[in-house]
Amino acid sequence: MDKSKLSKSKIKISIIEDSEIHREWLKTTLQIERQFDIVSVDRLAKQGIVAIKAHNSDLVLLDFQLEDLTGLEAAKRISAYNDKVKLFMITAHTETTILERIISDKNIKGLAIKGSSYFALNLKSAIKNVAIGGVYLEPSLLEKLRDSSRANGISNLTRREFEVFIQSNAGKRDERIAEDLNVELAYIKNIKSKIAKKIKHFNVGSSLLNKLIENANPNQFWPEEFCAE
Repeated sequence: MDKSKLSKSKIKISIIEDSEIHREWLKTTLQIERQFDIVSVDRLAKQGIVAIKAHNSDLVLLDFQLEDLTGLEAAKRISAYNDKVKLFMITAHTETTILERIISDKNIKGLAIKGSSYFALNLKSAIKNVAIGGVYLEPSLLEKLRDSSRANGISNLTRREFEVFIQSNAGKRDERIAEDLNVELAYIKNIKSKIAKKIKHFNVGSSLLNKLIENANPNQFWPEEFCAE
């Protein structure tokens, strides 16, 4: 979805989730958001793909483990049909091998962990961020990457810089980040400049993580009405 069109149209969202409880929760939670239009909700990947084509969806919330296809196979088929559709994967899995597969997949632009402390808190703003060209990665996973990797630039960030990095990539405006951290706006802008300088030269071998680094640009523009409140 083009940023310039955000104020004129809603984000058309399709949900593909095999758990009835999670399907209903996602639909109920998201449909009250004025900027979202839930156009389809399906249990099976193949049914969901048909619905995505019929409704010309902007973004798909896609479970990793489905009954008929894996989420990654479904993502591949959706992108083959229309690579402009933003794919946001949700999963209850926390196994490193599975998460690395998802993060490394070029089609996936968002990853959230069901049941985590961040899931309900960040989901709406993360969806908006992904819909307009950003990316989202579960903050707890970024913590693991920061603590374990010595070659991706993220590990070079201070604790405060990393905190701002996470909040920025969840779609929060600088003003809101400053308010949440109880600091001046100028301080946040200075921190973001430092982040950009520290990590701009790193290629981490993942399109999703590289996009996170790109989004650390302190001049990155997200329309106010589509940012986290």
